[in-house]
Amino acid sequence: MEYFQLFQPIFDAFDSQVALIDREGKIIALNKAWKNNSINSGFSKNTSIGDNYLNVCKTLVGSEAELARKIATEIKAIARLEKTESRLNHNSENFKLENSLVIHIKQVKQDNWFGVLIIQENMTKQMQTEISLRSVVEGTATVTGKDFFHSLVYHLTCALSVSYAFVTECLEKTSPQRVCTLAFWCKEDFGENFEYAIANTPCEQVIAGISCHYPRKLRTIFPLDQDLAKLNAESYVGVPLVNSSGIILGHLVVIDERPMEDGSTELSILKIFAARATAELERQKAERQLAYDALYDGLTDLPNRNLLSNYLNRALEKYRRDPNRKFAVFFLDLNRFKYVNDSLGHKSGDLLLVGIAQRLKTCLRASDILARLGGDEFAILLEDVQTLSEATKLAERIQQSLKSPFHLGIHEVFTSVSIGIALSEPNLNSAEDLLRNADIAMYKAKALGTTNYELFDESLHTQVANRLSLETDFHHSLDRGEFRLHYQPIVSLLDGQVVGFEALTRWKHSQRGYVSPGEFITLAEETGMIVPLGWWVLQEVCYQLKEWQLQFNNPNLTIAVNISQKQLSQPYLIDSLIQILQMTGLEPRSLQLEITESLLMQDVQITTETLRQIKILGFGLHLDDFGTGYSSLSYLHSLPIDVLKIDRSFVQAIDSEGNNGEIVEAIVMMAKSLGLKVIAEGIETEAQLAKLKNLQCLYGQGYLFSKPLNPRSLLNWLRTR
Repeated sequence: MEYFQLFQPIFDAFDSQVALIDREGKIIALNKAWKNNSINSGFSKNTSIGDNYLNVCKTLVGSEAELARKIATEIKAIARLEKTESRLNHNSENFKLENSLVIHIKQVKQDNWFGVLIIQENMTKQMQTEISLRSVVEGTATVTGKDFFHSLVYHLTCALSVSYAFVTECLEKTSPQRVCTLAFWCKEDFGENFEYAIANTPCEQVIAGISCHYPRKLRTIFPLDQDLAKLNAESYVGVPLVNSSGIILGHLVVIDERPMEDGSTELSILKIFAARATAELERQKAERQLAYDALYDGLTDLPNRNLLSNYLNRALEKYRRDPNRKFAVFFLDLNRFKYVNDSLGHKSGDLLLVGIAQRLKTCLRASDILARLGGDEFAILLEDVQTLSEATKLAERIQQSLKSPFHLGIHEVFTSVSIGIALSEPNLNSAEDLLRNADIAMYKAKALGTTNYELFDESLHTQVANRLSLETDFHHSLDRGEFRLHYQPIVSLLDGQVVGFEALTRWKHSQRGYVSPGEFITLAEETGMIVPLGWWVLQEVCYQLKEWQLQFNNPNLTIAVNISQKQLSQPYLIDSLIQILQMTGLEPRSLQLEITESLLMQDVQITTETLRQIKILGFGLHLDDFGTGYSSLSYLHSLPIDVLKIDRSFVQAIDSEGNNGEIVEAIVMMAKSLGLKVIAEGIETEAQLAKLKNLQCLYGQGYLFSKPLNPRSLLNWLRTR
């Protein structure tokens, strides 16, 4: 039977007992499991190769003897040559004993040789595993959250007959690495959850991703683990909780005071429930993250607007019950934060916001609430404020703390905040009212300067409400035809002849009448309406000038129109200017575009290049309000401009004796050296005119000649000259 010995390695691989006998019942091959008598049944006791299996069956007694007779009969029938042909398709016969021993008998045929293969399996372990699995599944099927983990460890200890079971979660950003139990069953009841370092413990390898089982001598293997000594632990099985991304979230462990048989059954069961525990842990983490995101700012870890509203409403309730429990709300807005984002990038902007949050915390009491509302806006709630000075002192302390620079990588950044302060009042109804009032005060502070704070009062609310109403009306004003164009003559100071006009936009509101340019130009800039308004003005002005050139037979008349920064940055600027000229038939030299120093300084290089393109087309360029904004002396020689306009503030400083004209004189002299013309604005007196003539300023405009007029009034003025 050397042929069958070739299959010995295959037989040895089976955990079940395997024997091969010939038709006389003689055992010709046994596997290791049979030789080791691991099942310890009557069919495998004291048997070895060469023994007669049928004789062994005859020695059995009791229930095993009755089953042995059936098995012997079946073996004889299978092995009987005269019945072989009739039984060739017979796969096997199965017999089961009361002690969960199952015996499989299968015919084997090789050429003219017939024999029987016997496989004995102990089903006790499999049945125990099935019962354990069913017990844990039933115990955890209908629970979630903390109850799931408590139910899991309890049913694991019951099903596996162990003393301890626990499930853990890895703690983030700890060194050395630590875990915290989510549920812990300790012999007869739930123990208190605890955290511990995993170094020098059996958990160390598990948290590294390796399932571990130590069936016996656990404390000998890990002598430094004091917790094992406290638990009197002898055996241990642990499996990691690994999510779909391969990240280890924690682990599931069972420990017993007695040795385990080999730990394989416990390991298999724990692996099954580790997947379920991982899914529940991830679900809970996602649930906590959603709750956190709803109430906290992810960048700074500060309360967000929602949570701050809760705090504010609670403060309001306390104040209503006891008016002595006054409080204050601060609304803070960073100044020039956009420039940090644009120049250094959003990562640096985020670092600055985190730095701002940390520095603001150092200015507050433990009871004060600091929140991030979004973007570069923060808010502070100060409860139990007894005097106004407490609030103002905090504002000053904040401003002082922000004077030191912030280091963003290799960059050093200085910043400041504008602060609005709203105090608790009996007529306030909600947290939104408080934040609104503080926000309104903040905008006033920002308008007054970059390092100011301002207190809210009801007049500010009225101003904001009026401005909002005006802004709403402004959006519809262009469609309603409410804008008008007025023109102020520009005259030669030598002979008084009109050489051109400056176009000025006026808004005639249907109910309020004329709205000052100072109000609506700011609105136009903030709302973006300045672009469509600017193009409407350019088109109307060009039509009007062409009409006057023909009417007065004077093609040299020019008109000056202010152009905004937003218009200047439009990508279709040049094409739009060309289109307007084609529509109106106006020559480019007739249109003078006015820019201000402040506009120029927003991006000197790009703006200068755009102006050069405009100049190439033949348009005139005026630098308006010269000397009032940023100094442009350093680059004035490189700008493609034709005219400097002296601001009215310098002209009006010239008194009746002609004094205080040094600045005007300096501007005129500088313009002459650069080959530029000069127009003086705001001429109102003969003394001013005489001084300007004496300084050889060639052109001017002002009320001394004419105020801005509508087209009809301007024609009448021209006819009477």
